[in-house]
Amino acid sequence: MPLDSDALIATIRKFVADRYETDTSPLLLSDLGQILRNQNLWQPMQTEGKTLRQVIEAARDPDLVIVRDKNSPAYVAVATAATKDIVEQFIERRSQARATIPDLEALPRSVLLAFCVRQENGKPVFLRKSPPFKYETDLPVGEDRDQFLCVEERYRRPGLKIAALTELTASDRLDLQTKIAAWSRDNGIPLEDFYKFKGKKRANALERLLAAQPPGAAEKIMIPGDIALILIQHE
Repeated sequence: MPLDSDALIATIRKFVADRYETDTSPLLLSDLGQILRNQNLWQPMQTEGKTLRQVIEAARDPDLVIVRDKNSPAYVAVATAATKDIVEQFIERRSQARATIPDLEALPRSVLLAFCVRQENGKPVFLRKSPPFKYETDLPVGEDRDQFLCVEERYRRPGLKIAALTELTASDRLDLQTKIAAWSRDNGIPLEDFYKFKGKKRANALERLLAAQPPGAAEKIMIPGDIALILIQHE
């Protein structure tokens, strides 16, 4: 049966502490809420409509800390006082990693082809670093030859079919993203310079959902982690 407020906080405190004894990755608030609901330990109606985050923050328990990713409103974790710093570092690394992962759908086809076109005997491909973006399979000549950068074999996936990016396997997509990111880093070229929507980040389905809520409502929405991931992946 659902617990009263004090018993609920005590249960949450023990569960969170036990969880971090075996796993120091962030315990998402949405996952915690799902577990409590599945065990019939908490329902929003029993706390006068308050969200789990509001219940935890109102308790002011020194050993229950809410940690948020400022760049991803739906990514909210619960930590103990002892694991707060570890969770914050994890979230910071996650944000940094996301910032360097190429958005394949935002890259022009000519740029993607530079990393996937077949080339004889491991020869490099040359990619123009400013609009109009294009690639050459031979050493560029002409007045704009200084605008081209070499894309060596180690950064490429020759023969990878990119006609439909949505059909790429997860491993192929990650491998291509990793190679493009490495090329970008090693050449000191921001990936955003190649994006079709330069200067504008296209909102995903989760961001649009949160933006459509009335003022103050977005912070009260609890979205299970698996659903949030699906929404993030759809534009």
